[in-house]
Amino acid sequence: MFAILRLFLLAIVLMPSAVFAASGDWEVLKATSQVKFTTDRNSWKDLRTGDVVPNGAWVSTGPRGRAQLVRGVETIGLQPNTTASFTTKPGGFFTPRKTEIVQQVGALDLEIEKLSQPHTTVQTPYLAAVVKGTIFHVTVGKTKASVAVDRGLVQVTSFASGQQANVGPRQSASVARRSGMTVAGAIAKPSISSVPASVAVVQAVGATTLAGQAETAPDNSKSSQGAGRTSKNASGGNSSGKGNSGSSGDGGGNANGGGNNGHGSGGNSGNGGGSADSNHGSHGGGDNTGNNGNGGGKGKGNDGNGNGGNHGNGKGKK
Repeated sequence: MFAILRLFLLAIVLMPSAVFAASGDWEVLKATSQVKFTTDRNSWKDLRTGDVVPNGAWVSTGPRGRAQLVRGVETIGLQPNTTASFTTKPGGFFTPRKTEIVQQVGALDLEIEKLSQPHTTVQTPYLAAVVKGTIFHVTVGKTKASVAVDRGLVQVTSFASGQQANVGPRQSASVARRSGMTVAGAIAKPSISSVPASVAVVQAVGATTLAGQAETAPDNSKSSQGAGRTSKNASGGNSSGKGNSGSSGDGGGNANGGGNNGHGSGGNSGNGGGSADSNHGSHGGGDNTGNNGNGGGKGKGNDGNGNGGNHGNGKGKK
């Protein structure tokens, strides 16, 4: 008799916790054929009407996929091309359970139970929405996210720009990747306040960084140095005008008195003006040593006598 009584009392004690655990699960009220879920982001399985969504699972709908989840008086509708996860953390004696929804893309229609404390958060790539209880809609694209409220109050926070607004009925807030938060209202706009910037918990589709995360600027120093060297070596040579080339030189082109490669300052070209005693000079007083002098192949002399150059700048004697 006493044993039966003890079992009965134990069942009474354990029953509320079992009911509480079951009440934290999201159940599929409706689902089309293009609805799947995963617990590891690798293997996806079909999600059907009557199924229970595992805690922390990701749910994805296809182009024609729709689903409606229910938990007590709360409902969440997933529109086509939506991907989101649903995680519930149990509450304490005085605190309600916490629900975190991470919505990467798509559209959610939410009706959340009204409690005295904030208990549900929707995290998107660009904003977070925190609610005590309300009916609202969250839409996420590749470059922005928005919240529109039908009933209640939603606190919307922009990660990267550090902005926050309390959005009420018939009001909305949008956060774009580059322009920050904008608000709108049928009668009045919600006010925007400044808060510390933060980092998102999920990336936008196609993004490589999280919103609010500092991007590493590319190191262009080596490219700049290389560009400088290229620029330095590009001038001169056979073109007319003065170049600053190490290999072509600083001289003119194929005009009279101008060598094929001009006068390089530290380059391969010489600046010799010698007496041209032969077709190819080997003497002369040039400024620098180079393979080619500053003399013209078409000058008065056939070949000049540069300082180490094959062609000089002097008048030659045949």
